[in-house]
Amino acid sequence: MSMMKQHFNIIRIETSMDMGVGNRIKSWEHIDTDSLVPGHTFIVFGRELTVESIDEDEMAFDYRDRTFRINRHWQVLGTPEFDTSNERISKQARNVFFFSKDRDMACEWSDEYAAELIDQMNRNNEDGNIWMNIPLVREFIHELKDVAPFRSENINPVYKAHWIACMLENEYVDKRETPRLFQSLCELYRLYRDFECPSDFDDYLQEHFDRNYFRQVDKWIYSLAMIVRDPHWEHAIQCWSGLGGMLKVDPVQATPEWEEVIYEVENEVAEQLKDDPRCMGFCHSYWSAKRAALARRGIEWRNPSAMNPRVLFD
Repeated sequence: MSMMKQHFNIIRIETSMDMGVGNRIKSWEHIDTDSLVPGHTFIVFGRELTVESIDEDEMAFDYRDRTFRINRHWQVLGTPEFDTSNERISKQARNVFFFSKDRDMACEWSDEYAAELIDQMNRNNEDGNIWMNIPLVREFIHELKDVAPFRSENINPVYKAHWIACMLENEYVDKRETPRLFQSLCELYRLYRDFECPSDFDDYLQEHFDRNYFRQVDKWIYSLAMIVRDPHWEHAIQCWSGLGGMLKVDPVQATPEWEEVIYEVENEVAEQLKDDPRCMGFCHSYWSAKRAALARRGIEWRNPSAMNPRVLFD
């Protein structure tokens, strides 16, 4: 991904519901990448945003008394806020941060390439290798956000939301292995829903599009925003535990250090165990190899057996 001719985008979506009548206000700020130098402060929607550090892969910035880190290639970062001041009026505001191409550049979209990525992700799922989807989903997000939330002849916001809903529903990524990647999909889905128009729905989308799926996505967005904010925060740990599943999962998996290396670790473990039969007891060999690979990278991990001592694993 080239870092030339980019913008850092901040989109604010304010939704109010007054006596059952909804209203949305969308505000958009673009900051040229050349202006993003450490120590520089911008005013964004009445608040200071200060760049702490930036390189070709990642930017750290302070906003509203919090420090955020965002991967420039694929991450879409959201910060939902809620205000329910009285019984008659409810308000919700969301800020979404992401890097994209200069909006004046021609943004192309290839249905064929998107279908190839989706087909490969589906094959990985069928083979039980969901970890192999991590770079594919990142590439898919990169392709989408470069045209986000613009319309083109080939793809509009509703089609983008439909693509993402299929990926979420079919669990092409594991939200408890790569929470920031999963969050990025959710944030893009919600962004496209906020920018949709009635004319975006053709016959196919009228039949296949779930207009109420945003309710599930909103639940994930809130939990993931808390987790990404500070994985060690007490409320974040509660959100982590509530992400789904009956088994407890080590909160270390919510940290950025984990997400930065997990694909590399899974690839290493798959190569190490490629000749081992997938029979009863294999999970223990897999967990042992994975724990060792993580330890070599400075991450102490408690596997499902350690986290759930009263459960028998075969």
